Amino acid sequence: MAIDPSQPADNLVTWALSGTYDNTKPLLIDAEEPSRHLTKADIISVTARLAGLFDPGETICLHLSNDILYPVLVLAILASGCCWTGTNTAYLCNELRHHLESSRTTTVITSSENLAVVQAAVQLCSRPVQIVLLSDAAFFGSSKRDSGNRPHIDIDSTVERIEDLLHDQKLSTISLSDRLKKVAGDSAATIMSTSGTTGLPKMVQRSHRALICETKAIEDNNSAKGYPVRRLYCTPIFHAFSFPEMVVNTIRLGHPSYYMGRFDDTFTRKIHDFQITESMVVPTMLSRLAQQAAGDDDTRRNIQSLQMVLCAGAPLSAAVRATFLRKFDHVVRVVQVWGMSEGGWFSTFQHPEIDETGSVGRPVPSFEVRVDSDTIVELADGSLAGELLVKSPQLMRQYLGNGKATEESFGQDGWLRSGDIGFLRDGKVYLVDRAKDIIKVNGWTVSPAELEATVLEHLQVLDVATLSLGEGQDEHPLVLVVAKPQVNLEQQEIKEHLLNRLARYKVATAEVKFITSIPRNPSGKILRRMLKEQVESGNI
Repeated sequence: MAIDPSQPADNLVTWALSGTYDNTKPLLIDAEEPSRHLTKADIISVTARLAGLFDPGETICLHLSNDILYPVLVLAILASGCCWTGTNTAYLCNELRHHLESSRTTTVITSSENLAVVQAAVQLCSRPVQIVLLSDAAFFGSSKRDSGNRPHIDIDSTVERIEDLLHDQKLSTISLSDRLKKVAGDSAATIMSTSGTTGLPKMVQRSHRALICETKAIEDNNSAKGYPVRRLYCTPIFHAFSFPEMVVNTIRLGHPSYYMGRFDDTFTRKIHDFQITESMVVPTMLSRLAQQAAGDDDTRRNIQSLQMVLCAGAPLSAAVRATFLRKFDHVVRVVQVWGMSEGGWFSTFQHPEIDETGSVGRPVPSFEVRVDSDTIVELADGSLAGELLVKSPQLMRQYLGNGKATEESFGQDGWLRSGDIGFLRDGKVYLVDRAKDIIKVNGWTVSPAELEATVLEHLQVLDVATLSLGEGQDEHPLVLVVAKPQVNLEQQEIKEHLLNRLARYKVATAEVKFITSIPRNPSGKILRRMLKEQVESGNI
C-alpha cells in the first residue's frame, strides 16, 4: 500500500503510515530478541493482512504485554473500522470482566500466558466475547517466544487461533487503501480506562481526528536534535501517556524503538547495548534507577548515551528529579508530561527547552488551559491556585455509557474539568495536587503530594501515601509510610522530619502509620480509594 504524505490524513492509520524514511530499516525492535523486528514495510504488510479480520463497528481488546506486534494490531483494528481498547495483563478476573463489559468489547486478543484469566473473565460477561489467541508463528515463523516451556493451552469454542483466522480468503478481497477510505475521522478509535484511583474506571472514547491532533501536537522538534533518536520503551503501551508515542509517532517519524515487556533491572543495560538516547518513565522508575546507581558505577556508565527522559503518570517530586539528575548528570533533559486519559497529553516541554522550576510544561499546540475562578485556594506562599480547565479538539467524545459523568466533566462552553489544582505562570503550567485529594486543616490548604515528596527525602523511607481523615474541624492528614527493609523507623522521627521542612499547620495534626506497601496503578498513581477502604475497615 502506498501512502501519499501530501494528502491530509483523516484516520489514524493513514496518519501513522504517512512518514517518509527508509521503510526497510528495523523500526519496532524486541529488546529481548533484537533479531525479532519489524520494518515499516513489514508493518504495512501485516496491517494489510489483518485488516478486515473483524466486522466494522466492533470493539477489540488487546490483553497483551508490551510487544512489537501491539502497534500493528492497533493499526489493523482501526483499519477494520473497529475501535481499540487495551488492558493491563496484571488484571485479575473481575477487573478484566469490568473492562470488557464497560468497553463493550466483542473480541479480546491475548497470548497463551494470559489465556486462563481471559477465559475466566469472558465466562462472567453478560454478552458473548470471542477470544483470539496470538502467536509469533503467524508473523515470524518462529522465535524464542514460541519455544521453551509454554503453559498448557485449553482451546474451546470461545477461542480461535489468529493463524486460522488469517487463512480466511475473504480477508484479501479488499485493499488496505480502500478500507481506510471508509474510516471516518470523527468515528471512535480508542477506548481507554481512567485510572480508577477513586472508583471503578470509566471508559474514555476518543476519535481518530482527536488522536491525529494529539500526535501531531507532541512531535518534539526532532530535526533540531543533535543526536539520533533511538528509544527504549517500558511503560504500559495501553496507557494515555505511552500510546501516542509507542503506537503512532514511532511509526510515523521512523525512530528505531526497542520494546521491553516491562521495566526491570535490565533497563540500564539495554540503554547501553542499544545506545538509547530517549526513554519514557513514571516517577517510581526514576526513583528505582537512582537507588540502583547508589554505589554502582556500572549503572551510571550504562546510560551515558541517554539524552532525554519523558516522565508522566504520577506527580514527579523535585526531590526525585534532583536525585536522578545528580546520579546521572549527563542526562540533559528530564521532561514532565501532564495529561489524562480524557485527552492525552495536555502540556510538556519541547526540545530544547529545559525547566528547573517544577513546571509540568507549556500547553501543547491546540490546547487552552485556564484556572477556574470559582475554585481559587490560597497557597502557603500567598499565591493563588484553582482547578485547571482544558479545551482542545483532542479531548474525548464521551465516557462510554456514562452520560451523567460526561456532562459533569464538561462545562457548557466545552472546557473539561481536569480535577487538578494548579496555576499558570509565564506560560507554564504548575500542579499543586488533585482537587479531590486536597486536605483542609483549619481552613488551610494542605497538599498530599507535598507531604509525600517531603517524606521521600528521608533516606530510610521507601514509599509513602497521604490520605485525608475526619471532616470539618477534625480533618487532618494520615501519612502512610513504607520503610526500607531492615530499617526501624519511629512515627515521631517522620513527624520531626516533616516539622523541620514544612509549615507547622501542615504537620501538627498529621497522623503517621507504617504499612508494608502502597497500592499503585501501572502508571504509578497511588490508589487512594483502596487505602481509604483499608483504613475504614480497620486493616490499617
